[in-house]
Amino acid sequence: MQTQNFSEVSSNFLHHSTQVISVISTKGGVGKTTLTANIGGILADLGFRVLLIDADVQPSLSKFYPLHKVASNGIVEFLLGDNADENILSCISQTIYPNLDIILSNNISGDIQLKIQQRPDRAVLLKTKLKHPLITKRYDFVLIDTQGAVGALQDAAAFAAYLLVSPVMPETLSAREFLSGTYEMLERLSFGEAIGLTVPPLLALIYAQNRTRDSREITDEIQRLFNQSLDGKKRLLNTIIPRAKAYTEAISLRLPVHCHDRVQTNKSDCAFGVMHNLVYEIYPPIKECGLKASCFHDLADLLNEDTVRVGNMENEWQPENEVSALSQSISQTENTRHVEPIGEIAQSETTAVQNSKNLFEEPDLFVCIADILADRSCEHNIPFGFVDYSALTYPLCFFDAGHTHQQISDAIRLIVRVKFPNATDGEIQMLLDEMADRSIPSPFEYFALLCEEKGEDL
Repeated sequence: MQTQNFSEVSSNFLHHSTQVISVISTKGGVGKTTLTANIGGILADLGFRVLLIDADVQPSLSKFYPLHKVASNGIVEFLLGDNADENILSCISQTIYPNLDIILSNNISGDIQLKIQQRPDRAVLLKTKLKHPLITKRYDFVLIDTQGAVGALQDAAAFAAYLLVSPVMPETLSAREFLSGTYEMLERLSFGEAIGLTVPPLLALIYAQNRTRDSREITDEIQRLFNQSLDGKKRLLNTIIPRAKAYTEAISLRLPVHCHDRVQTNKSDCAFGVMHNLVYEIYPPIKECGLKASCFHDLADLLNEDTVRVGNMENEWQPENEVSALSQSISQTENTRHVEPIGEIAQSETTAVQNSKNLFEEPDLFVCIADILADRSCEHNIPFGFVDYSALTYPLCFFDAGHTHQQISDAIRLIVRVKFPNATDGEIQMLLDEMADRSIPSPFEYFALLCEEKGEDL
């Protein structure tokens, strides 16, 4: 069977503009939707631009987070409509959380499934759509929630991904069904090799583990079976999602669980730590960058946003007064749990996430750069993106003030991320080469102008 390996996935993270993860299982009720929503939530909070796609007949993901803007179309029009910019944009709704958008599930009927099944391009239908510039230039991650049943849409979601993530519950029947169903699914997908499609690597994780002896023993058995039966391109993650009330509470509050459960107790790991460990294990470069979620500094303001409706989708969000009720519930929860108010976590010298449109206000960007060049702590919360900045060649003018190569590469990374976020390593190097052999008094400001001009040309 032709598949990618995990080192190739890490390479994709550094060199591809958009990472696509499909959360997939042949069994329903194993936590796919909650897992998709919570991974998307923490990635967005880390500063990545995230698009959720609800490709499930039951639109649970579509109802998970409050929406700021409801688009006129959804997954049906995204899949079956044309590739015009207007159609793509008409399918993307916005949650109230910065950096987190969603394509809603809207009436995926049996008729729609049949139309997809009858298309000759059904296997690559979603993969092709996700290569549209409005997706690749706007998002760092796309997370796809799939239905718990075999079908053309599940196959399309699998072939569209760089990585498959599959939750398995530590129950004997669930584990057996997972192992047999996973083998059958991967074997079926392997037929895609005939048309040049590769099977993405698969990561499984234990989901909703009880603090009981039986549950731990079943987890040990699952790990043993994985070690015996699955090769190096399919592995079981070390991170385990516990069965804890914080996860169900977060669903009711429509919050990313890492924002709701942030305090470590003696009984179990807090969700803030668990979700960080999960994304660090899935994508080690995120951990290497030292990124840590801020729990959306201005979350209290976000929860009081009004919903903007566009069009007449059946799956429109609930009335506006639910937001104020949600905000009140969170306030009550915080008082009960005796934790610091949301917004006072992870204080830094600069505000990490300002709003859904701008990752950084310009003054904050240069405050961060000044901190980097002065070797001061800088909790900027801006990810590295997909370029290896240490491999670039920097003109001498950047070194005139005695800055180190590491300081320069970190400062350049921040400038590119804010001013020219879709730049490739070749484009960055070209801009740097424009400054070669020149004496420039303020090289970082000059480079920022070049990035801004280049970004506006796109």
